[in-house]
Amino acid sequence: MAYICQAVSEYFMRPVQPSDVVWNFSGVRPLYDDAASDASRVTRDYNLHLDCDQAPILSIYGGKITTYRRLAEEVLDLLSDSLEIRGTAWTETSQLPGGDIPDADFGRFLVGCTAAYPWLSPTQLRTYAGLYGTRIHQLLAGCDAEEELGLHFGGGLFEREVRYLITQEYAESAEDIVWRRTKRGLRMSSEEIARLDRWLLERRE
Repeated sequence: MAYICQAVSEYFMRPVQPSDVVWNFSGVRPLYDDAASDASRVTRDYNLHLDCDQAPILSIYGGKITTYRRLAEEVLDLLSDSLEIRGTAWTETSQLPGGDIPDADFGRFLVGCTAAYPWLSPTQLRTYAGLYGTRIHQLLAGCDAEEELGLHFGGGLFEREVRYLITQEYAESAEDIVWRRTKRGLRMSSEEIARLDRWLLERRE
């Protein structure tokens, strides 16, 4: 944390201190042991090993989020004979859900969303458009006023979005929703997050 604060402080008049941090997380990256003496020099590439002695077992070592599509295609190529999978690679030109914004012009897309949902505040509209892309239309289908978004849990998080995340993005807990899916927790108090947790529990019961 100290290292990151020091690095970003080069761009601000007032240095950023660890005490300024309101939330943090760390990710774990699996690295393939290529016998490098320095961890920073270990390859970020992946290594695939297919064992077909009995039932096919494919082991994946390493990899990173930016190469997941190529990795998936190579995995299917390796397993195609064993599992009798037939087909050609298609992920290179496919878009992630909500990513089919015409010409990838977010500014023009936002203008269209503003015209479609004039009742929504500019801040909320930009947040929805940024999080969900063209799926904003699915999220807001049938809504004509902010009151129709349902309960407001805090930090701009409404019941409508929570229900969408449960049914469309497999969210199960408040932590899923406010940290993993939306980062709304940065603008919510612990009491507001606890209220959301209770609402989710009551819904499950």
